[in-house]
Amino acid sequence: MTRGIGLYVHVPFCASRCPYCDFATAPATTALRGRYLEALGREIAREGDLLGRPRVRTLFFGGGTPSLLEPAEIERLGDDLRRAFVFRPREVTLEANPATLDRARLDAWLALGLTRLSLGAQSFDASGLRALGRTHQPEDSGAAVAVAREARLDVNLDLIFGWPGQTVAAWESDLDIAAALGPDHVSCYPLELRLDPDGSIPNWPGGGWPVLERWRAAAAAAQPDDAGIARMYRVAERSLGRAGYRHYEIANWARPQKRSLHNLGYWRDRDWLGVGAGAHTHLAGARSANPADLRAYIARVESGSARAIDADADPPSENAMLALRLDSGLDLERYAARFGDTAATRVRTALREVEPAHLVQVRGRHARLTARGRLLASEVFIRLLP
Repeated sequence: MTRGIGLYVHVPFCASRCPYCDFATAPATTALRGRYLEALGREIAREGDLLGRPRVRTLFFGGGTPSLLEPAEIERLGDDLRRAFVFRPREVTLEANPATLDRARLDAWLALGLTRLSLGAQSFDASGLRALGRTHQPEDSGAAVAVAREARLDVNLDLIFGWPGQTVAAWESDLDIAAALGPDHVSCYPLELRLDPDGSIPNWPGGGWPVLERWRAAAAAAQPDDAGIARMYRVAERSLGRAGYRHYEIANWARPQKRSLHNLGYWRDRDWLGVGAGAHTHLAGARSANPADLRAYIARVESGSARAIDADADPPSENAMLALRLDSGLDLERYAARFGDTAATRVRTALREVEPAHLVQVRGRHARLTARGRLLASEVFIRLLP
């Protein structure tokens, strides 16, 4: 652990549930809030002790909506982290809903060491926000960027394309508005609607999965078709490229020196620890996860039981797929040194199969997705699976 770890802290609380979201979330007003934060503090302490108090290289607060935490809760969380780890992160990112930033909360995050704000803008079109079930307004995102800039924070904007009824012109407008705000980083994700139950269903009262299933089915029927989604992706590549952003990962664009250091740790297959409900961990080549259900997570921490190990994980395949997500691609010689000649031969064979379709480019020791390959990455990745 001499190089340190990436640390992900999951804060599940949300003011309302976005119907497309598959992350572990829960109402901000849940009666379990206090017990959850207490369990989170206990998990942080225990993991820091088990790992020998490693240095935190990067820190990411995700959710949920971690920007909803109260200043006192943020301060306690910071104290827990400083006690458990050597706390000298190069980057500290906070996910935030654009409408939830107030001065007191922001000051508390800044005291914790915040350097980067990731805003869930999703769209600057009022009809788009309604279609996605978002509660903020288009103007909230610009105001949040201004607040972040005043605090000298780096800014990422999350955008979603392919929402029900969206046109290419509407997507071009979203990209233009985003670029005009001058963020350091932009993430663009196609709307994906899983039609099976997710792990956070038990955390929410009310209709549960049948209500979400009806919404997702109706939304999927009103989405642009695959050709429309592909066109929107290409529009993003052109628009953000013209605005000076480097397309360094399949869904991510950045200004020079402004890539997400924390997420690069994922894509470069480094060690990271995830704490909180639904959080995943990758340490010493092994993957594990916490339960998404708040009660199950709290019970796990209180009992002192271990995270669930992912027995189906295949480190060689995952390493290759993660590397190919980046514009730097996969170093085949380094891959062979880590996983052996048999694994490297299997990867080379799989890549040769898709090279005639112009999905990958192999030059010497390096393999990279082409522009077409980024669009059809799943066609490449499925061939890398064992």
